[in-house]
Amino acid sequence: MKQIFSAFVIGIIVCFFAVKSCEDKPKQVNVKEIKKEITNSGNLAETLQRNFQKAKQEFNKVADSLKTENQKLNVKLQVTRALLKKQQTLVTSNIPCDTLRKEVVVLNELSNEQDSLCSLNVSSLNQAVAIRDSQIVMCNRTYQSMYDLQKENQQRQMQLADDLKTALKANRKKRFENKMLTCGLMIMTGITTTLFIKSQQ
Repeated sequence: MKQIFSAFVIGIIVCFFAVKSCEDKPKQVNVKEIKKEITNSGNLAETLQRNFQKAKQEFNKVADSLKTENQKLNVKLQVTRALLKKQQTLVTSNIPCDTLRKEVVVLNELSNEQDSLCSLNVSSLNQAVAIRDSQIVMCNRTYQSMYDLQKENQQRQMQLADDLKTALKANRKKRFENKMLTCGLMIMTGITTTLFIKSQQ
């Protein structure tokens, strides 16, 4: 009787450990949902990319029209300045009175100062356009590197999702094998116990 009880206890302990090892079930993960979220984030990034490119084109169009307008104004200013110099020379040389000539020279100097201020404004506008162009280039580079990084991360996430799916399949297969081994072990334990009991009688 003592031997039957020992065999029974050994069989129970072996079965307990075998069943316990099969219960280590990993957390269930829906790989399809993960892939769907990755695809949605990729689509959102594509939409943002299209919107960014459209906004950049519109901004460049406005900026280029302002740049062209600035260049036209600069050319007109140069032409007007040349005509004014010519007229100033003609007017100054044709004035017979010295007092009037002095007045005209003062007026000419004031006009030249106004022209130089206008030239300074045009020059500062040109500098602002140049700064804007460099900022657009930097912004575009930064955005493009972020976009490329997002695409790379998306591909990496897809690869990880595929690896997770493969690992989950392998885990399910191993768990199934372990359950089969546990069933086999239980059967073997039962047979061994039965044979042991019969041999002791």
